[in-house]
Order: sequence, then C-alpha cells, then structure tokens
Amino acid sequence: MSRILGFSVFHRVDSEAELRNIAVAPEYRRQGIAKALLEDGCRRLYAVGVRKLFLEVRESNLPALELYRKFGFEPQGRRKEYYRHPTEDALVLACRILPSDG
Repeated sequence: MSRILGFSVFHRVDSEAELRNIAVAPEYRRQGIAKALLEDGCRRLYAVGVRKLFLEVRESNLPALELYRKFGFEPQGRRKEYYRHPTEDALVLACRILPSDG
C-alpha cells in the first residue's frame, strides 16, 4: 500500500519563488523528509532560473524555523496577525538558491 509521507508546494515567478506549503505526516517528522523535499524543490527551481526563495512561517513553529535556519533562510520581515486560529504573526524568511552538489 502506498502512503504519502509529505509534500511541498512552490510558486515561481521569474527568478524568485515562494514555498507555499511543506508538510510531513506527524509519525514521520524529524526523519529528514522536509529537508529532502526542500532540497529537491530548490534543485528543481535552480534548474529553471530561480535564485531566491521566500516563505512565511508562524513565529511559534520552532521545528520549521530550525530547519529553515539550517537551510540558510534569513528574516526579511513580519506580517502582523497573518495567521488565524490562533491569531499569530508570520515571519517572512528568504534564502538564495545555490547550485546543488549532486
């Protein structure tokens, strides 16, 4: 039986892109799946000319923030009360996409 362990969604406009969503099934988190999805997405984006990737993340999402910081994302701004249920600010992060090693 096949099972979806995770997915990622990117939106590209010219040489920039946004990571719209990345998710991993709860029982498979902390196993490198999100990192692999992000690496694969960046590899594909770089191949079509994207050089900068943006995203928004809940400021309380510490596991995601840890992954993004390790990946080279840096703070660019804040969107006040961006999220609902519960209401929370979003941090806007960005990183340069570089050629992959493999």
